[in-house]
Amino acid sequence: MKKWFFELAFGLSTVLLCVSCGDNSSKTESSTTDTLKSAQSATAKDTTSASTQMGASNEFASKATIGGMTEVEMGKLAQTNGGSAEVKDYGKMLETDHAAANADLASIAASENIKLPSAMDEDHSMHVKNMASKTGADFDKAFIPMMVEDHEKDIAEFKQAAASNSNQKIKDFASKALPTLQKHLDKAKVIKSKMK
Repeated sequence: MKKWFFELAFGLSTVLLCVSCGDNSSKTESSTTDTLKSAQSATAKDTTSASTQMGASNEFASKATIGGMTEVEMGKLAQTNGGSAEVKDYGKMLETDHAAANADLASIAASENIKLPSAMDEDHSMHVKNMASKTGADFDKAFIPMMVEDHEKDIAEFKQAAASNSNQKIKDFASKALPTLQKHLDKAKVIKSKMK
């Protein structure tokens, strides 16, 4: 009788112990799952934040690249199609300065894993193509006012990037480019003031 009682008591205690362990295991699994979910959520937020920051850098860098390529092409056109020596010289300055800026930006993009466009978009390509059909004084009259307007827009965008872009190297690039853009704007305004 005693033996039977002990066997029953041992069996019950084993069952209770297993149930108790199962509860703890379940709680531990639940706690572990919650911890993993929190970590995944935090990682997702960090990734989204980094993606948003990279997106801002990409947007400015892409626009600056396309703008720079356009200015290089416009500079080449001014040297061949321009009517005055002053416009031709201005074109040479544009080609040289914007080619150097494009090279700087490409180097930064490579180091920061930012993908840049490899060619102008359709709008800018059409713009260059339209200008290619003009020569002499007609070219100058269309080109110089366009350069004033383009450089005013560029300066505003570069100032904004220099002040608030999330990527420090892109901010530094924008700051470094501003004096050159201002020089281009000032020169275009001087040429425009002399035009009849």
